Amino acid sequence: MDTMHKSDIAGQDLSVMSDHAGLIRLLTTPPGWGVSVHDIATQPGKRMDAEHYDPVVRGNNMRLKALGVTLVPLSDLADVHLPGIFTRIWAQDTEYGVPYINATDLMSYFVFGVPAQERYLSRASNVKMNSLIIRKEMILITCSGTIGRVFDVPTALDGWAGTHDMVRIIPHQPELKGFLRAYLASDFAQVQILSHTHGGQIDHVTGDQVASCLVPQFDAESILRISKLADQADQMRSGSVLFMNDALSELSEIIDHGG
Repeated sequence: MDTMHKSDIAGQDLSVMSDHAGLIRLLTTPPGWGVSVHDIATQPGKRMDAEHYDPVVRGNNMRLKALGVTLVPLSDLADVHLPGIFTRIWAQDTEYGVPYINATDLMSYFVFGVPAQERYLSRASNVKMNSLIIRKEMILITCSGTIGRVFDVPTALDGWAGTHDMVRIIPHQPELKGFLRAYLASDFAQVQILSHTHGGQIDHVTGDQVASCLVPQFDAESILRISKLADQADQMRSGSVLFMNDALSELSEIIDHGG
């Protein structure tokens, strides 16, 4: 039997509940929902954890379908790739290595204009280096630890080696990039991606699980409008990074030369 979901609890007027035992039960009973054996048996992975069947996912999909929108997996619209785990060998500079960046570095770059640390992945590392290289046309999604953070690849980082903990997404049609970037950052996509979370000490999702995220097929005009807005945001973000770099350079100049 389905039990009360947390959204139902939020809608209750607790001030008028006279049954104290009922109030305590409401506040201390974990939210739950029902899943049929058929749904468990027919989905990939045969997952038994409740979060995998979050009713918000089904509710979101029903809202989109009610609009007459077709839902297709991300893999129908883009190439989705996740490099394998490898042992890193570090180099001192670009003579022997490739500039390396992880998700923390990306967040630092967009806030401060520079990666969190300067590192170079040795070309002697036992890995196909091309599988790690990030490109401007890609969308990146973190898939280990903090899952689901979505990034564009700034022009300044095009050609860098990226951590294997970020899924690479290359839209089949370049004009879809802005739309997909915006959608993957939305609650509709995030709840789908996070429902696949697994792992013991560190949370993970796989590239295939990200690729299975359902994407609505809106009309071309709507997709183009959303893409343009997302692209404008990308340009403004990149511009702010350049201003921050100028500010940091000016600060260094003052410190090094006294004004």
